[in-house]
Amino acid sequence: MSLSLAIKEHALHVGFDLVGIAPLVPARDLVFARQWVERGYGGEMRYLKNPRRDDPRRILPTAKSVVCVGLVYNDPHAYSTEVVQAEGSRQKAEGSGKEHVPRGWISRYAWGEDYHDILRARLERLRVVLERLVPGVETRIFVDTGPIVERAFARYSGIGWMGKNTCLVNEAKGSWFFLGVMLTSLELEPDLPAPDRCGSCTACLEACPTGALVEPYVMDASRCISYFTIELKGSIPEQFRPAIGGNIFGCDICQDVCPWNWTGRSQESGVRSQKSSGQLSVVRGQQRKVATTMFPEFQPLRLDLPGYKSRSGEGTTSPAPNTQNREPDTRHLTPETLSLFNPPLEALTSFSEEDFRRLFANSPIKRAKYRGWLRNLCVAMGNSGNPRFIPWLQKIRELADPIVREHAEWALKRLEQA
Repeated sequence: MSLSLAIKEHALHVGFDLVGIAPLVPARDLVFARQWVERGYGGEMRYLKNPRRDDPRRILPTAKSVVCVGLVYNDPHAYSTEVVQAEGSRQKAEGSGKEHVPRGWISRYAWGEDYHDILRARLERLRVVLERLVPGVETRIFVDTGPIVERAFARYSGIGWMGKNTCLVNEAKGSWFFLGVMLTSLELEPDLPAPDRCGSCTACLEACPTGALVEPYVMDASRCISYFTIELKGSIPEQFRPAIGGNIFGCDICQDVCPWNWTGRSQESGVRSQKSSGQLSVVRGQQRKVATTMFPEFQPLRLDLPGYKSRSGEGTTSPAPNTQNREPDTRHLTPETLSLFNPPLEALTSFSEEDFRRLFANSPIKRAKYRGWLRNLCVAMGNSGNPRFIPWLQKIRELADPIVREHAEWALKRLEQA
């Protein structure tokens, strides 16, 4: 067995879903990454200007190959676009007489525990194996935190092609997977890049609410909802706030609509086709076939909120069933328990800064900081059209710092005009 094949087999053995080997310098992609930053598409993410991103040998001078891995995080719950469509159908059927519970959307990747720690632990196990196979080998591992363009090397490793939404897409598993890389001093046999299978599809470009996908394969991050709600530390430009909708941490829309995360048709929602192992949508007539995981660390966190009392149990269940013929397990949930899957906005206002730090200590959500969290909640409330949030917004306007106060005032004006 070749060393390259042995490494890939060990990568799968330690728990990764995808693995490939890339040559050291995918020059075209690294040049594009540098030009992308120079065009201002990186917004205020100054770390993207680090010159070490241009050549991994500035990180590990002896580097000769890059081992790239992927780990699926997709949970069987419904997509954000499904939830919006289902809620619209529900409101239409019930009419305007019944008050609906405004909910927020947290990006799928942030429902569970911090992926950095999970991937890094598995990469460390792979590194131990490699060092046993080749004593003296030099390595460096990265999970979305170091000065390396993981996506560029992952594309050249063959584990996926660059989609028009700029996410890596794998033909068999879709696009819901995390990336990690290992630089190594070994000269390994590289894999071939995956062919681009986006074709003429422009679903992601058409679906982006803020027009962040300025052209195929090019995202202006300074217009992206994920950037606004996670990376941006200051004020969200007012012209983009209405388009953010109920997204309070990240956005999944461009992946939700990708055909590689969907396939086929189904006669009846909720009934699994005998000819397909795909997931079924909560929206009648659609069928989803894409890799999912039951890895417990990636399932939606359940938060204990003793200070929150739901209205008629609204915080105890998800608004839509999951999609693998399993009903949500709500036996242990109480009106004080909250799932991060499409949670009621009101519940998210019930904890303090200390609670935020405690609840999200092992979650990607901590990156937004408490001020960003409050800012994002204000925007979502302003977009809800629901006056039930006016008292909270009035309170937060008086107590919060200038950034949050600005967004609270914007939300109040928007609700008063609704």
